[in-house]
Amino acid sequence: MEGIESWFGKGLMKVEKESEEYQSIENGFLKGMGFMGHATTIMALHKNDISFSLARKARWDSFKIFSKAMEIKCGGDANVRYAWYGASLDDLLEIVSAGFNGCKNHDESHGVGIPLFSVHFSIDSAMCTVGDEHGLRHVLLCRVILGKVESVACGSKQSQPSSQQYDSGVDDILAPTKHIIWTAFMNSYIHPSYILSFKYKCIKDSVICGTLKPQSPYVLFPNLVAGVSNNLKPEQMTTLLRSYRVYQERKISREVWIKKVRLIVGDTLLHSVITKSNYNVHIL
Repeated sequence: MEGIESWFGKGLMKVEKESEEYQSIENGFLKGMGFMGHATTIMALHKNDISFSLARKARWDSFKIFSKAMEIKCGGDANVRYAWYGASLDDLLEIVSAGFNGCKNHDESHGVGIPLFSVHFSIDSAMCTVGDEHGLRHVLLCRVILGKVESVACGSKQSQPSSQQYDSGVDDILAPTKHIIWTAFMNSYIHPSYILSFKYKCIKDSVICGTLKPQSPYVLFPNLVAGVSNNLKPEQMTTLLRSYRVYQERKISREVWIKKVRLIVGDTLLHSVITKSNYNVHIL
């Protein structure tokens, strides 16, 4: 924790584990991790100290002004929500300190803007993280002004609202996973609130399979994700998660999915992870 602990007194306040604030965010994050929830341990939570500098205070005041303006525009509801953003610790600290100006966007699958993930899908933000030298990963919990949202198709290069009636984008109007805040509004509509630090752990088969275990050798998919996370880029981790969802929705067969996993991960890395797990190539 040396990396983030060195920011004590520099604009981040530690949130104590016993507090209701910590437990509420921890529970929400783990629930949103889905199948990776049991393989995830929260290590720390730090809050953005807006009183640290005049610049941070000014950005917070600006966010409140834009929230009020959006409330008036939308007839009383600015549609302010919490959302997750994943990146390296250095990137997140820079965002908390100076805004999103220099952030490196890993995902432009739905338009050109800042992608943040619904509070119910923290796992998507986790796939965008980069492990630090201590094996920790970090995500940013932000308050986001969404206003009136519009659907942005996968593969779209849209970079601004399609008309004045819209304010932000989503990947799916009815069940949004991803929010897109256009670059022109990234420091007006997004306020970084917390940095949550976590790490992956290897889980036992009983956590997933209970007393019923497969007859053939296997490796649990959460352990595979944890095992390859330090070797794959965020884009590859996102693709790996996407392939799992397609398989879970029964849109592809198990054989096709495993082929996709091999293409994404690579046989060398896959064999290394499985060897460490003392299992053969069967994935659950």
